[in-house]
Amino acid sequence: MKPAGSGALCDLPAHGRWDFGGFAYGLEPLILPAVGDPDGPAGAVPAGDYAEICQRLGALAESGPLTPEVAPCDSPDELFWFRWITGHQVCFVVWRLIAQLVDDLNQGRRSADEVLSPISHYVDGYSAMLLYTGSCPPDLYNVLIRPSMRLRHRAFSGAWAPDYWPIRDLFRRRWLPGSIGADAGELLDAIALLHLVHDGVAARLVSNGRSLLREAAVRGPGHRPAGLIYDSYFTTLRAPVPRHEVVAQLLRRLVAIAQDVAANGLYAAGDADDRPAELQKAEVLKCENGLVDILLGVAQHACDLPSRRERGVNR
Repeated sequence: MKPAGSGALCDLPAHGRWDFGGFAYGLEPLILPAVGDPDGPAGAVPAGDYAEICQRLGALAESGPLTPEVAPCDSPDELFWFRWITGHQVCFVVWRLIAQLVDDLNQGRRSADEVLSPISHYVDGYSAMLLYTGSCPPDLYNVLIRPSMRLRHRAFSGAWAPDYWPIRDLFRRRWLPGSIGADAGELLDAIALLHLVHDGVAARLVSNGRSLLREAAVRGPGHRPAGLIYDSYFTTLRAPVPRHEVVAQLLRRLVAIAQDVAANGLYAAGDADDRPAELQKAEVLKCENGLVDILLGVAQHACDLPSRRERGVNR
């Protein structure tokens, strides 16, 4: 693969096989513009290729377990490390896309009716990624993932995520400024699901309820170094990147995640039986069972293609 002018690895994935990270369940660096910066200069947008990738995600959503495109992973450490890093990288892109829509609304470039549906899809995608990154067995989380974060900083915290800051009020207040008078029911449902999934994953992985930040005997760094530490941990760099390269990097990850889930399932054998009450709610199980279909919706909105919901397709 040849990197783009920005350095981003953004070739759209080859059909019918694993094409991410150089080998199955490998990682790739993510390159995004600095938070708040506009997308880099636009290049040619491969709309036809976008549609083909979305069709492929749709096929994986429909029959992925019957036609896996990658062998199951025989190393739990490697599998769940891939999920932890790659799933978080997807969140970073989704948060950026949400922030751009919120800014469009605030600046009058789009109406509430135009942004509510894509934001709702993106929030559902965030919920799906919480389930995906949080699918590792709790024992493995506590011997592999949690110590790796502590080695970066004793007070390492998800609150340091740079791309989350511009949209944190959306999730905290559960409303979208400028949406008064619009039908925000879909967005409110998506945010309610997000909080339910977040609480359930936290209860499953951190049984004592104490985050690294709460346990740390040291203070966290300032805002800028915290963001740099967070980005570097999740193999994320900042540089001017045009939107089509941001979208291509997203699509590469969504296809790899769909291939992974098709080959390995979401949870390790027997690990899905003992889950907190939040993760046994009907709406969470629906998100879990439709995870790849949710990712398809994220991809379609990122590519400015109509989603299944908008076409009236139900599964």
